[in-house]
Amino acid sequence: MLWTEKYRPRKLNEIIGQMNFTLDAEHWVMEQEMPNVLLYGIAGVGKTAAAISLANDMLRDDVKSNFFEINASDDRKLETVRTRIKEIASTSKIGDAPFKIILLDEMDGMTRDAQNALKRIMERYADNCRFIITCNDRHKIIHPLISRCANYAFKRLENHHMYAILTNALKNEGIANTYEDEIEIFIESLHGDVRRGLTELQAAISSKSSLLKQVDKHLLPYTEILELVNENKYTEAVERVHSLLYDSIEMKTVCIGLHDTIIKTDMTSNEKFKLLRVVGEAEWRSSSMTPKVLASWMIGQMI
Repeated sequence: MLWTEKYRPRKLNEIIGQMNFTLDAEHWVMEQEMPNVLLYGIAGVGKTAAAISLANDMLRDDVKSNFFEINASDDRKLETVRTRIKEIASTSKIGDAPFKIILLDEMDGMTRDAQNALKRIMERYADNCRFIITCNDRHKIIHPLISRCANYAFKRLENHHMYAILTNALKNEGIANTYEDEIEIFIESLHGDVRRGLTELQAAISSKSSLLKQVDKHLLPYTEILELVNENKYTEAVERVHSLLYDSIEMKTVCIGLHDTIIKTDMTSNEKFKLLRVVGEAEWRSSSMTPKVLASWMIGQMI
C-alpha cells in the first residue's frame, strides 16, 4: 500500500499543522453547520486530506452517501458543472447528514465559464449542499467564488511537523531507528511537502537505499538545467523546465529546486548570487505570470 494513502489523515484530530483551519473545522462539526470552504496552497501540504477529514467528521456514518469528490482539473468543462455537479447538489441528502458535501479538488484547473456556472449552483442549492474547493493557485479562481467561501491558506509544514509524520511512519513500519543520521537533511530538502516525503521515504525503504540518494535524485532535473544554462543552451534548458511544468510541478517548486541545486554547486559566490537573484525574482513573479512564459524569461536571464 502506498504510504501517502496509508498515513493520510482521516479525521480532523489526525491533521498535523494547519491549526487555523482545524480549529474552525472542529467548531463546525460540533455545531453541525459549515460554510463553503476554499483551501489553497502548494501541492503536498494536505489540502485534500483536510477536506476529506472534515467530511468524515461532519457526515459520520452517512459520509459514503453524502460526500462526493470530483477532480476539477480532470472534469474541467462547463458541461460537468451543468450535469454532474448540478445533479448531486440538487438531489436530497440521505440519512441524518446535515447536508451533502462536494469536494472540488484542483479547482484552479477548471475553466472560467465552468466556475461561473458553479457560482450559481452554490447559491441555488445552499440549503442542501456545501462545497469544499482546493487549489494550488488561488489567483486562478474567480473572485465571486472566492468571496462565497471561507478561505484558508495551507502553508508548508514546518520541519518539526515533517519529522513527527515521517518518524511515526517508520515506527509503524517497525523500522523506527532507520535513517537517524540522514532524516533531518532529507526533511530540509522537502520544503514542507509531506506527500513527497512519504513517497521518497517508502522508495528508499523498498530499494534499501540512502535517503540522501533520494535527495540527489530529486535535484537531478535541476542539475541538468544548470548544466544547459552553463553551456548557453537556451532552447534545451527552457524545454527541460517546460517538461517539469507538464509533469504538474509548480514554477515555485522549480525555483526552490534550482535554489537548492545552485547552493550545492562549486560556483564562486558571485556566480551563485547572479543566478539566485534571477531565481528569486522568478519565484516572486510566479503568482502573476504564466508558468511557461516565466520559465522562458528566467532561463534567458540566467544565461
